[in-house]
Amino acid sequence: MKLYHGSNVPVNVPDLKHSKPYKDFGRGFYFILANRSYDRKQPVHDYDIVYGPIADDGVTYQLRRYEGGVISLERLLTELRYPKGITFQYFFGTERALKCLKRI
Repeated sequence: MKLYHGSNVPVNVPDLKHSKPYKDFGRGFYFILANRSYDRKQPVHDYDIVYGPIADDGVTYQLRRYEGGVISLERLLTELRYPKGITFQYFFGTERALKCLKRI
């Protein structure tokens, strides 16, 4: 399977030290299938690899609006619909998982 990392610079050796701690699945290295590029204090799990939908900054924004009473639940659900369908990503969150990768 070919996975793509949405970086604007070559990543010859991925490491977990440079990842942002507040991403969807926590600190880790993220990939997607196809040729699209997308780029928590503590991990929300202890899995090596996770596959799931991408939640971008727009999702966080809409959730905060709902929690703050600015929008209704119906409006939240409308705002969270993906116009082109859901895009999924792969998360590699441990050194063990990174060792499974092969750069091609």
